[in-house]
Amino acid sequence: MLPADDLLAPDAIRDPHSFFLRLREHDPVFWSPRHKVFILTSHREVDRAFRDKTLSSARAMASFRQKLSIRHTELLTHAMALLDGWMLLNDPPDHTRLRDPVRRSFTPAATDALIPRITARVDRLLDELGDEADIVGDFAQPLTAMVICDLLGIDVGEREFLRQWTRDFGQLIYGASSHNPDYAETVARAGDAFFARLRPTAAAKRTAPCNDLMSHLLATSHAEAWTEAELLGTCSMLLFAGHDTTSALIASSTRALLQHPEALARFVHEPDLTTSAIEEFLRFDGPSKNFVRVATATHERGGHEIAAGAHLWLAILGANQDPAVFENPASLLLDRDPNPHISFGAGIHFCVGAALARTEARIALPRLFARYPKLKLATRDHQWSTTIVDRTLLSLPVITH
Repeated sequence: MLPADDLLAPDAIRDPHSFFLRLREHDPVFWSPRHKVFILTSHREVDRAFRDKTLSSARAMASFRQKLSIRHTELLTHAMALLDGWMLLNDPPDHTRLRDPVRRSFTPAATDALIPRITARVDRLLDELGDEADIVGDFAQPLTAMVICDLLGIDVGEREFLRQWTRDFGQLIYGASSHNPDYAETVARAGDAFFARLRPTAAAKRTAPCNDLMSHLLATSHAEAWTEAELLGTCSMLLFAGHDTTSALIASSTRALLQHPEALARFVHEPDLTTSAIEEFLRFDGPSKNFVRVATATHERGGHEIAAGAHLWLAILGANQDPAVFENPASLLLDRDPNPHISFGAGIHFCVGAALARTEARIALPRLFARYPKLKLATRDHQWSTTIVDRTLLSLPVITH
């Protein structure tokens, strides 16, 4: 008997780990009749797929474009132009052309230079938390929005615009078209607004460069012949990922610690565990569920013939709790070593902002629990995003005192 395979079912949204466990136990390369995709759930298969040059990111986006109506194609002109600049949705050579300037500009030194500012922003946000607060809306999201603005050289006064833009544009990234027939209008407004808001900023930095990532990208991208849309698209990708996924990491890590008192006690009293703890939070309940790929050639995978054009979901959450790789995978072990999680992807698509995400979490989480040692969850019933791609808390109500 086939296990339930609807990843958008309420039980699967609430607990995707059990969902992927059932699929993996049945077949680590599982054909989903409902979603019409192969779902890869073992660490071996997901890691292998990330590194497989015959699996395409670009064709997944091309497949989406082909399904758009003529009206939606016209309506989403700016939104789709932004996505053209997202390196993770491209294959080589375009992927390489888009990634190299970011890699050269997004250096460890650039991340380290932000540490004093990140620390100050964390402390200010913690000062502003009331007796009852939402870790997502009052702490994680504003923090990550301000940090990515600092990195790119965008006025932090734009953070409210960027938070709303992330929510709206996310309806395209996370596949809201499946349950929101009006998504195109919302996404179109977001795409148009991003071009209108960021074009003047880019133009000003082209004329008078500053010591920020956008200025560095403007200086280095000429050699790669970037278009204006590719520049703005790359900035939109960095803003989206730097804000949305990092805030999701901070929120889910807070939840995990509050649900595991023994781990929380160790996290608070053993600061040397912080670095390994962040890796365990990424593994245990990270911000990404799946990455999508399309087969460019017919091949065998896990005993299945994968036809050219077939879609595959690379289930990161499943891979990160594979008992073949992780002992006691359902346990939160802050000193887990080794910990070869795949939360940042692998191969050429390894997340270019991984160091920044780790740095933000490494600063934010210890300071949160140091400031509020009696922090506790206000409810055990938490709402999650209802998509196949991300694992994001919509809110995390807490009592601080």
